[in-house]
Amino acid sequence: MKMSVLIAEPRDILRTGMRTILAADERVATLCEASNAEELQMHLRNSSIDLIIVNEILTSDITILPPNRFVLLTAEFNITTLLMAYKHGAKGYLLETPPAELLRAVLGLPERAFLVEPRLTTNIMRYLVDDTRLMVKEELLTPREREIVDLLREGVDRQRIASQLHISSATLKTHIKNIFRKRINITV
Repeated sequence: MKMSVLIAEPRDILRTGMRTILAADERVATLCEASNAEELQMHLRNSSIDLIIVNEILTSDITILPPNRFVLLTAEFNITTLLMAYKHGAKGYLLETPPAELLRAVLGLPERAFLVEPRLTTNIMRYLVDDTRLMVKEELLTPREREIVDLLREGVDRQRIASQLHISSATLKTHIKNIFRKRINITV
């Protein structure tokens, strides 16, 4: 099946490089480009695009992007953005200068696959190893503590958690202290 691909990248040189790589692939029928947020919005409204390769700079809200039809490009690793992209059904999370083989790989990803830039693996592992605060014995948590852990795992900040759960910052702090006491001890 031939695909229609949109490259949404503000820098001409990066857009040109991606266009050159993708234009040579027989799976690509049409290539469109957007260099700013307005052009991206126009393509989202007026085109039937099979795949959008978009730099996160061009969208402040990734929920406007069609699930399972976009790859998010980033200048630097951000765990919150990675998790949001995954939850919204991105096909991948790549650095803004992806190798040609990764761009071509994105074209053939199966439904619900999620490709992460291999150069980000160290950052992701560091986050997972360092952030043992969210590795808890789930069966020991109260229902409210489970809610809080779920929100923390989603990357929601503490002020928003307190507001969303209609509790004070002090009450949230107490819950978090109790959650920390129920952590799984990990030795590496």
